[in-house]
Amino acid sequence: MASILMLLVVAGCGNTKDNNQSKLQTQVQDSKIVGAYKSDDDYNETDDGTIQPSYWYFKKDGKLLYCEPQVDSSDPNSDTDFWYGDAYRGTWKALGDSKYQLKFHDVYDDDYYTIKAKLDGKKLITYSTPKSAKYEWNEFTNKKIDMTYSDYIDMFDNAKKSDLEYIKENGYYEPDSADSNEDVTDPKTIGVLLLASTHGGFDDLDGDDLEYMIMEKPNTYQIGLGTKSSTLNYTVDGDKVTYTDGALDYSQDSAKTVSIKKLVDEYYSSSDDKSTIDDLVADANVTDFSNQ
Repeated sequence: MASILMLLVVAGCGNTKDNNQSKLQTQVQDSKIVGAYKSDDDYNETDDGTIQPSYWYFKKDGKLLYCEPQVDSSDPNSDTDFWYGDAYRGTWKALGDSKYQLKFHDVYDDDYYTIKAKLDGKKLITYSTPKSAKYEWNEFTNKKIDMTYSDYIDMFDNAKKSDLEYIKENGYYEPDSADSNEDVTDPKTIGVLLLASTHGGFDDLDGDDLEYMIMEKPNTYQIGLGTKSSTLNYTVDGDKVTYTDGALDYSQDSAKTVSIKKLVDEYYSSSDDKSTIDDLVADANVTDFSNQ
């Protein structure tokens, strides 16, 4: 019997190694999306016919940037002298077969998008959002270009400044004055906010290391970095979240309760913080024990 168990363990380890090697090979293959892309001019016309190109940059760490730099109007009879820029950022995830999921949003407002994309040689096709999507994104064809990350960042920063000027001109919120009273009810987001609070911020958090678990007991969740000592067990009740710490063996004597509004005020009230938390939430690994 012991011999059979040993064989099963060895076989299991072998499969794990093969799976890890396969996963690594997929990641290497998928890195071909990394780099800069420019949309075709057919998709870049403004209302007065001015061409305003848009650019993507995909980083190896799964982050993406997108921008439309400000351009002067090419129509002397236009109602505007120039067209403001836009700047977006988010994450990309490989789906296999040269297909990708892109999640991104404007750095200063609430325009969030989740779209699919496909790489065909040096051509990247970004597909439209479903008709039911809250924010619509149209299909574009983009071509890979030779541009360094440093040059792209210079262009992105200028587009971001123009984006902010447009918001100021139209009376929208500036980056750090977003509504801190926004209701957050998603248990996963609440878990990431809770973990950030126990770490004194999110600088030490990496989405690829985050483990989010929906437990068998109703309204019970866990969030951590892959070890018991880093994991919090928590429940949500209205504006309150109560948690125990794995480092203390989840002792009820050490249970703490904190206001979700307080977590939002501290870690989810600015556009930059929202972007960071949303990226962490999107990247976290999810395990659902609720149906077991």
